[in-house]
Amino acid sequence: MHNWAGRLRFVSEGQFVPLKCRSDTLMALATDLTRVGPAEGAPDWLVSGIWLCTPRADFLATASAEVLSDGYLARPLTVCSREELMTAVEEDLPEIEGRLMGRGCNLALPGTSRDFSAPAELRDWPCDYSTTVLMRVVRSATAIRRVACALLFQATEQQLLAGTDASSLAMVLSQDPELIGRYRQICEEVSPADYLSQLTR
Repeated sequence: MHNWAGRLRFVSEGQFVPLKCRSDTLMALATDLTRVGPAEGAPDWLVSGIWLCTPRADFLATASAEVLSDGYLARPLTVCSREELMTAVEEDLPEIEGRLMGRGCNLALPGTSRDFSAPAELRDWPCDYSTTVLMRVVRSATAIRRVACALLFQATEQQLLAGTDASSLAMVLSQDPELIGRYRQICEEVSPADYLSQLTR
């Protein structure tokens, strides 16, 4: 879960916050996406997570929160497999439960007993499509921040946005051209290959 393709790094153009996503996961989604749908909630706006499935694996896209050195709260996109998600939950539970007990709360957390499998009713996605990584550009008087926040899938007659909300830990899942257009207005766009090349500089 924690072996991401990239880490937070500072480049000459400003601060760059990468996807929390393995490089092989990104390339699998860039070429083999077959089914997609919300984990909970209803598209188009503010769902809790997004299932992105290939013939070999089911991935869950969620939002993360990272506080940068200047105090800015970035919300990069996280994409992990079902197994990675369950491992991360198990690793984090003892610390969370310890904090709760320290505050006098004896609440028992559910752990990974919940089924994290993708639902059967996900919708199909065309086999012929292209993929773009969207990076939200946030400018201030002292810094330019680029936060890898979304994946945009584009087929011949439709497009699909799976990205983070700018002001919460919710997700945006939409095929509405107008909504996607507004989201893209504040983003830079690169191919998955170009994105991965940035991580090795």
